[in-house]
Amino acid sequence: MTLKKGDLVACYITNTDQWEELLNWGIVLDVNESVHDILVLDNSGYQRWWPSTRWCLLREQKSKKNIKFNLDTEIKLG
Repeated sequence: MTLKKGDLVACYITNTDQWEELLNWGIVLDVNESVHDILVLDNSGYQRWWPSTRWCLLREQKSKKNIKFNLDTEIKLG
Protein backbone atom coordinates (compact mmCIF):
# COMPACT_ATOMS: atom_id res chain seq x y z
CA MET A 1 0.00 0.00 0.00
CA THR A 2 1.41 3.36 -1.03
CA LEU A 3 1.08 6.29 1.33
CA LYS A 4 0.31 9.74 -0.07
CA LYS A 5 0.18 13.33 1.15
CA GLY A 6 -2.62 13.92 3.62
CA ASP A 7 -2.89 10.31 4.81
CA LEU A 8 -3.47 9.76 8.51
CA VAL A 9 -0.89 7.26 9.76
CA ALA A 10 0.03 5.47 12.98
CA CYS A 11 3.22 3.96 14.33
CA TYR A 12 2.93 0.92 16.61
CA ILE A 13 5.48 -0.66 18.91
CA THR A 14 5.41 -4.44 19.17
CA ASN A 15 8.60 -5.34 21.02
CA THR A 16 7.20 -4.95 24.54
CA ASP A 17 5.08 -7.11 26.79
CA GLN A 18 2.07 -5.57 25.05
CA TRP A 19 0.95 -7.33 21.90
CA GLU A 20 0.66 -4.05 20.02
CA GLU A 21 0.65 -0.51 21.41
CA LEU A 22 0.11 2.80 19.65
CA LEU A 23 3.31 4.85 19.76
CA ASN A 24 2.57 7.88 17.53
CA TRP A 25 0.12 9.10 14.95
CA GLY A 26 0.45 11.81 12.35
CA ILE A 27 -0.23 13.18 8.89
CA VAL A 28 1.91 12.53 5.82
CA LEU A 29 3.24 15.88 4.56
CA ASP A 30 5.45 14.66 1.71
CA VAL A 31 6.54 11.46 0.00
CA ASN A 32 9.97 10.67 -1.47
CA GLU A 33 9.25 7.77 -3.79
CA SER A 34 12.88 7.26 -4.84
CA VAL A 35 13.94 6.19 -1.32
CA HIS A 36 10.46 5.18 -0.06
CA ASP A 37 10.46 7.71 2.79
CA ILE A 38 7.61 9.86 4.09
CA LEU A 39 7.67 13.18 5.93
CA VAL A 40 5.31 12.91 8.91
CA LEU A 41 3.96 15.62 11.22
CA ASP A 42 3.35 13.61 14.40
CA ASN A 43 1.06 14.10 17.38
CA SER A 44 3.87 15.83 19.30
CA GLY A 45 4.23 18.49 16.61
CA TYR A 46 7.51 17.22 15.14
CA GLN A 47 8.26 16.73 11.44
CA ARG A 48 10.64 13.95 10.45
CA TRP A 49 11.44 11.73 7.50
CA TRP A 50 10.76 8.05 8.14
CA PRO A 51 10.90 4.85 6.13
CA SER A 52 7.36 4.30 4.85
CA THR A 53 7.37 0.78 6.31
CA ARG A 54 7.42 2.24 9.84
CA TRP A 55 3.95 3.77 9.52
CA CYS A 56 0.54 2.17 8.91
CA LEU A 57 -2.33 3.86 7.12
CA LEU A 58 -5.32 4.48 9.37
CA ARG A 59 -8.66 3.71 7.76
CA GLU A 60 -12.17 4.38 8.89
CA GLN A 61 -13.63 1.27 10.45
CA LYS A 62 -17.07 0.60 9.09
CA SER A 63 -19.49 -0.68 11.65
CA LYS A 64 -21.26 -3.90 10.85
CA LYS A 65 -24.08 -3.00 13.19
CA ASN A 66 -27.04 -1.08 11.87
CA ILE A 67 -28.55 1.22 14.42
CA LYS A 68 -32.21 1.91 13.84
CA PHE A 69 -34.10 4.67 15.55
CA ASN A 70 -37.81 4.46 16.08
CA LEU A 71 -39.14 7.88 15.13
CA ASP A 72 -42.69 6.96 16.05
CA THR A 73 -41.97 6.66 19.77
CA GLU A 74 -44.50 8.42 21.94
CA ILE A 75 -43.27 10.25 25.00
CA LYS A 76 -45.72 10.28 27.87
CA LEU A 77 -45.34 13.02 30.40
CA GLY A 78 -46.94 12.32 33.76
